[in-house]
Amino acid sequence: MRIFTVILLLATSAMAADTTTPRDLAPATFCQGQYALCIKAPCDPIVSRNRDGSYSIKEANCSCDVLTGWSMGPGSCEKRQPTTVSGRTFLISTYSNFYNRANLTLSCPSASTVWAWCYGAACVIDEKDPSKAVCTCPTKISAAMTLGGGCRTQACTSIWSAATPANAAFANDYFFKYATQNGLKPPPNPPAKDCPATTTTTTTSAQ
Repeated sequence: MRIFTVILLLATSAMAADTTTPRDLAPATFCQGQYALCIKAPCDPIVSRNRDGSYSIKEANCSCDVLTGWSMGPGSCEKRQPTTVSGRTFLISTYSNFYNRANLTLSCPSASTVWAWCYGAACVIDEKDPSKAVCTCPTKISAAMTLGGGCRTQACTSIWSAATPANAAFANDYFFKYATQNGLKPPPNPPAKDCPATTTTTTTSAQ
């Protein structure tokens, strides 16, 4: 039965992740097809008014890229297929390391960083530019890592699609290892490198 299950998953282009997958990323299924990739996407906050009259930002609209290939995400491959309703095409945001070769990982270590968690978020393809999709993602407040921001530390004050350091490290490493071990094509990019550390040089004048 186990052998049959593996063959079935391979035949349907769906490969489940192992038990070490972090809770926020589970289940992590590999599928080949169209998906939205958000890991470097800039986001606009969605402001909501609470019952007590105060305001909060619980979600953000992120500008993501629409790609075709292997990606890792929640749910079965069948359920992740794009769906067209009333002329608009909907899909979900999943993860791949497509950007890893050209982009570096920006670390935003402040516990007050506001960022968007787009893994599994609902998206709609832009009617005017089908290479883009708007994904509505819940916001979180904690230290985060993103491929967006161009390694500018001041970019951490804006909202980016990002992940916790633990989830970012897992996704980076796991996607590369899994794709390599299973011969997925095209060959995966290696894990993204970190942005260079910024240093401040202080000049002390002679007394």
